[in-house]
Amino acid sequence: MGRGRAGQPDPGWRRARLGFEPTPPDLAVFDTTLAAAATVLCADEAAVAALGLPQVGGLLDFTDVANAALHSGTGTTLPEMARRLLMRFAAGEPDRWYAPLDWTVAVHQPPTGETLQMAVPDLDAEGVELLDDPAADQPRPVVPDGHQADPYQVRVRLTGERYDVTDRRIHAAFDDVLAALHGGAVHYQAIAEPLRADHRRSWELGVADCVVAGRVLADRLRAEGFQARARRGFLLGLIGNDHGWCEVHLDGQWRPLDPVFAYLAAEHGRDSAARFETACRGGRFNRVLPCAVAESAALFLSPDGSPAPAWAVAAVSSRLRRAAARA
Repeated sequence: MGRGRAGQPDPGWRRARLGFEPTPPDLAVFDTTLAAAATVLCADEAAVAALGLPQVGGLLDFTDVANAALHSGTGTTLPEMARRLLMRFAAGEPDRWYAPLDWTVAVHQPPTGETLQMAVPDLDAEGVELLDDPAADQPRPVVPDGHQADPYQVRVRLTGERYDVTDRRIHAAFDDVLAALHGGAVHYQAIAEPLRADHRRSWELGVADCVVAGRVLADRLRAEGFQARARRGFLLGLIGNDHGWCEVHLDGQWRPLDPVFAYLAAEHGRDSAARFETACRGGRFNRVLPCAVAESAALFLSPDGSPAPAWAVAAVSSRLRRAAARA
C-alpha cells in the first residue's frame, strides 16, 4: 500500500483499488444502508459489502455508491442505465440537437416528508420560451430566481443553436480541461455536493464531474479576461438529472462550453462523436434547461440551507410533449 503524508494511505492507492476516489472523509455523508446501495447497484448486500467502500456504523456515502455503480462495468446498475438514457441524444444527427422541442418539466417535493428548497428555471435564458400550459398539475414558479419550497411545473420550448467559438484562447482553456479528463490527470466521476462547492479542491484531488469542470473552466476564462460564468440546470429526458457547464459571453449572447459532454462524446456519440464534441464548444442543446441560481449554489437545499442529498434530483420529471413546428 502506498503511503501519503503523515503515514496516511495514498489517495492514489484508494482510487486504484476502487476505480474512483472516495468522497473525502470530512465531506462524506454516511446515510445509505447496504440494502439501498444494493438496489442502486442491482446486487445483493453481500456483494456491496465486499466492495470495501468506506463505512460508518454500517452506512455508506451515497456518492461512493453511485461511483461504485458507474465504475462497475456491468452496464446494469441504475446510474449506468440512467447515463445511457440521458446521453443517447449525443448519437443523433446534429440537426436534432438544435431543433425546437417542447418540454413539460415538473419539480415536486420528495415523498420523505422533508421540505426542500428547489431551484427554479431561468426562463429568460437564451433559447428558453415559456409556453402556456392550461392542463398543468402544478403552478408555475412563484419566484423569478433562486429557490422555492412550492412544487412547480413549466412548459417550455427549448431551441438549440449551432455556434462555433473561434477564439484560440477559449479553445486552449477548453482543450486543457478536456485533456486533463481524457489523459487521466483528472478522473471523471460523481462528486458530492459539498465537494462541488469547493471545485478547486476537487480538481486538485484529481476528480471532477460536470459541475466541477464547468467551474474550473469559468475560472480560467475569467483569468484570461473573458466574461464567463458557470451554470447549472436540468438535463431533460426520460429521467430527471442535474447538469453543469460553463458559458462565455460572445457576440451579445452567452455561449455554452461543455467539457464533460465533450468528454462523454467518445462513449455515447457513436458515429456522431466528433461532431458532438465540436458542438460542445459553443453550441446550445435543446434538452438543457438552465436554473436561475448562483454558480456555487446547489439545485436542492435542505431545510437548514445545506445541500440536499443527491437523491433529491429524482424530484425532477420531464416529458417531451412534441417537436415544435418549424417556422
